[in-house]
Amino acid sequence: MFALSQVGRRGRRQLRCAQGICEDVRIHESKKLSLETKRSTRTKRGKSSASIVNFPISDSLRETVKTSLLDQVTKDESKAWKDKSGVNGVNIEISSLHDPLDDLYPVTDTRYWPHLPPNVQVNADPFELSRVEVEMLSKSIRDDLVGSEHPVLTKAASYFFDSADGGKKIRPMMVMLLSRALADTVGDAQYDQESLFTKPLKEQRQDLPAAQRRLAEISEMIHTASLFHDDVIDGSDTRRGMASVHMVFGNKMAILAGDYLLARASICLARLRNVEVVETMSTIIEHLVRGEVMQIRGSSSSDGAEENMVYYLKKNFFKTASLMANSCKSAAVLAGCSPELVNASYKYGKHVGMAFQLVDDVLDFEGSISSMGKPALADLNAGLATAPVMFTARQFPELEEMMDRKFRDEGDVERAQQLVFESDGLEQTKHLARLHAEIAMEALLELDDSVYRDSLINLAYKVVSRTK
Repeated sequence: MFALSQVGRRGRRQLRCAQGICEDVRIHESKKLSLETKRSTRTKRGKSSASIVNFPISDSLRETVKTSLLDQVTKDESKAWKDKSGVNGVNIEISSLHDPLDDLYPVTDTRYWPHLPPNVQVNADPFELSRVEVEMLSKSIRDDLVGSEHPVLTKAASYFFDSADGGKKIRPMMVMLLSRALADTVGDAQYDQESLFTKPLKEQRQDLPAAQRRLAEISEMIHTASLFHDDVIDGSDTRRGMASVHMVFGNKMAILAGDYLLARASICLARLRNVEVVETMSTIIEHLVRGEVMQIRGSSSSDGAEENMVYYLKKNFFKTASLMANSCKSAAVLAGCSPELVNASYKYGKHVGMAFQLVDDVLDFEGSISSMGKPALADLNAGLATAPVMFTARQFPELEEMMDRKFRDEGDVERAQQLVFESDGLEQTKHLARLHAEIAMEALLELDDSVYRDSLINLAYKVVSRTK
């Protein structure tokens, strides 16, 4: 105090300023020390977390955790797959996507096989009727829809669309033929001899032919993207008699190409400007993921034979039949068809899809790489128990242990193949496929008689009688 009283007013002001600067420095140094302490603590925590991550975990424990998670997420009541329609401003009235899937395992006799339903034209050839449109489809996808500024990505994404043998295009064929069959049913169709599509009615959207054609392309793009991803997951070397995309371009580019196809399909889907169709087709992508998760989880002998079969058939619906079912449904929705015709279209696609996958399961045993475009016994070698194996296990219980260990032991694949051929597992699977095909045929009898309707019924028949 004495010192301050001896200095002038200016001196006292300078002294107080100096004291303030010192205090600011002290606070700054304190904050700096605190920050360094926190960084040091986080570093120590990081090292601690890393040490926990690097702690050795047994394979059995990893498998237990994985199995528990898959068991939870693949339950029918799992919250992971709950339909959240009606939230965040979505109009719940357009959501009619729920299907209880309680008709996947019919146990009865066939009604028509080996014949078609009465009054159906046997010579209505779906492949010939749609040939011109299908040929145009691959070119349209390749030239207009999958081009990018990245040449390798473009080449990978258009891999199957460049090939002369890029698959039979069953899914877009169904969409286009069904569009025409529905047009013949809902009104007096005016058509061009060179086109599968008809002039829309006054009450329909006037760009309907272009919208349905684009829907067919979207369906094929989603399907092709799923093949890219599946082949990476399954490690498949061949597809459609060609090297798989990941074998040519690598895993990363195959995944990116599949993602790119889905992205392009989503953009095209949004541009259709129909909210119900967008929701319906988007559900397919969720179903593809759900089906893949179910396949990874697999089935267990402890679940029981019937439960395993139902689980397996639901997996088939999500992985294969949903795309056909919802694509066909969307074709009817775009045309503004009645609920009865929309449901008939969905049912047709659904059960053709179920039949298609069951026949694929049979051909995995009876086919070859030359007929199927991929090696025989691919499912067994991947550890998958399909319908022929499940039916066989009812006659030869020793298969159950092989199924539980996913055919990993030496000789399991060969023994399982032998037992399947000694049983009636293949014939039971064929019978189930025929039942689904007949359900699909009967669904289309809701439509008026036409060569296009009959061609779709013939297509269902061809699906179950094919050998490749």
